[in-house]
Amino acid sequence: MALSHAAKTWWWLVHKDLLRELRAPRAWPAMLILSLALAMVISVQIDSPSDQHLELAGGMFWLAAFFAGTVALDRSFSGEHEQACWQGLLLYPVGPGTLFLAKLAANFLAFCALDVVLVPAFTLLSGVSLFAQPGPFLATALVANLGFSAVGTLVSALTSGLSQRHGLLVLLLFPLVLPVVLGAVQATRAMLVGDFSSWWRWIQLLSCFAAVFVALGTLIFDYLVED
Repeated sequence: MALSHAAKTWWWLVHKDLLRELRAPRAWPAMLILSLALAMVISVQIDSPSDQHLELAGGMFWLAAFFAGTVALDRSFSGEHEQACWQGLLLYPVGPGTLFLAKLAANFLAFCALDVVLVPAFTLLSGVSLFAQPGPFLATALVANLGFSAVGTLVSALTSGLSQRHGLLVLLLFPLVLPVVLGAVQATRAMLVGDFSSWWRWIQLLSCFAAVFVALGTLIFDYLVED
């Protein structure tokens, strides 16, 4: 019964965030526009022979995804704080872990939407089809997005009440999420060149990283929101 109540509460919180973004778009349009701009800038600046595009496409893609995704993370908790309803939400009979998992799910969906836009953009700009191996690429994107979302949700909660939160968010987030960026880049490169044994090792690393931070966020989120 308690598990059912937690699942319903989790879905209500995720639905609330998604419905708010659909009714009054704030984070997602800016994130998608920034991602396209970054994709164009990166592709123009990197001048390399066509045979090296497979090596560079993954790095270009995930760097653009990370920097554009910080827009969604920055606004993850800002709505509640700006509308003065954060304390009311904390008083609602919701476990902090459930609240963290709901915010994580909303951010995860934002990163997935970002991938849907970026994949065809990078395919067009770089000439490399990131979706040539759909199964391995989807697996890479899912675990990388989960790692991004888990770390980003924690850091966003930590910086949400600060006046200069965006600069501090990027400053704190980058070193923490660097293993995800590097792992996703290497997994994508290995997938594109057909080195699936190496790809699988990077997927395992990304999965472990995501699992650790999802569990850590669920356990310590209570202390973050109290402080």
